[in-house]
Amino acid sequence: MTARIVWIIAFVLMAGCGGGGSGGSPKTPSRFLYVNADQGPNEFYTETYGFAVYSGGALQAVQGFSPVPSSLPGGGTLAITFDSKLLYTTDTNRVTAFQINPDGSLTNAPSPSFSMTDTPVGLVAHPTADFLYASSSSGVLSVFAINSGTGALDLTSSVSLGGNNIEVGTSPAITPNGKYLYQADVYYPNGLGQTPALNQLAAFSIDSATGALSAVPGNPVSTDISIRSMSIDPTGKFLYASYFAHNQVAAFLIDATSGTLTAVPGSPFAVGGSATTIVTTIAVDASGKFLIVGLEPGAVGNCLDVLSIDPGTGALTLVPGSPFGPATLFCGSVAADPSEPLVYAGTGGIQPGPGVPPATVVALSVDQTTGALTPVGQAAVPDTTKVTVDFIAMTH
Repeated sequence: MTARIVWIIAFVLMAGCGGGGSGGSPKTPSRFLYVNADQGPNEFYTETYGFAVYSGGALQAVQGFSPVPSSLPGGGTLAITFDSKLLYTTDTNRVTAFQINPDGSLTNAPSPSFSMTDTPVGLVAHPTADFLYASSSSGVLSVFAINSGTGALDLTSSVSLGGNNIEVGTSPAITPNGKYLYQADVYYPNGLGQTPALNQLAAFSIDSATGALSAVPGNPVSTDISIRSMSIDPTGKFLYASYFAHNQVAAFLIDATSGTLTAVPGSPFAVGGSATTIVTTIAVDASGKFLIVGLEPGAVGNCLDVLSIDPGTGALTLVPGSPFGPATLFCGSVAADPSEPLVYAGTGGIQPGPGVPPATVVALSVDQTTGALTPVGQAAVPDTTKVTVDFIAMTH
């Protein structure tokens, strides 16, 4: 598994953990947001926490439930079903299910876990059907049918990305219509860890009835560098991928008929303004107009690049005023609200201690004309020993 990069945090919390406006939070949240948080570098013990998200970006930690533990380095990934009833996360050799309660708290599903023979490193739920996809570190993509009542997983099929010399360290991405799935991997023809390392992006069509995967024509495509995270625009036309340990984002056009990928002219696109700046995670906003890029290391208040997306070609252009960010923090993981012009940035830290605040999520509004970001709310996890936000997932 690729090594996790830890983000350094040094900030003073904005007034009020709930954040988001002088009128206070509305009584009913519009959705819930979940994060995996840990205690900093080389910390294997992570926990999942929930936040209520209110219209306009106000956030409040969900009360009254115990955090969900994980023993994976950097925490397990998170996936939420399309009906927002179930949350899945990964542990050392299993996928675990939790029911999402009306108040946002989590409880063990009646059928809580599925054991795997290999370490699951990535999860994604189908956007319109009861299927879950898990990628293992050895390059196997497993397809599960979900029992929506109990959370139980039935392994129905699987595909290999290419034998024993494949390494996977990221979650798959699925187009919004549920037709195509994409998975990044690294292929070592001379054995794991041996040069050369061939970076690839595999594409599959999804059977609408069974969820089974079939390789699409031209599969896989080569990439310059290994991929760290992916995001697909709401129309399903473009796929964006951040390059691991580099300040670049690759862009691909998705063929609507076949699912094949074609590099967008000008790709990859530079971000960060410095060769020493690298990309953490990326997210396309709900309008499909802007790509939000988390930067590391980014100066305090300048840790989020925003790039406008050409609706015809998919090309990226840095928006005026970029980079943005809350004036008091370094940013880490990012996620986009599924319906509102909001993005969420998770923070990270060195180690818990005096002056180091707990893991925090900040909500930022996206100006739909300029792409400028403005902080509108924030909330911290209730455990002050947790300082890094590793993953973010939202209900729909």
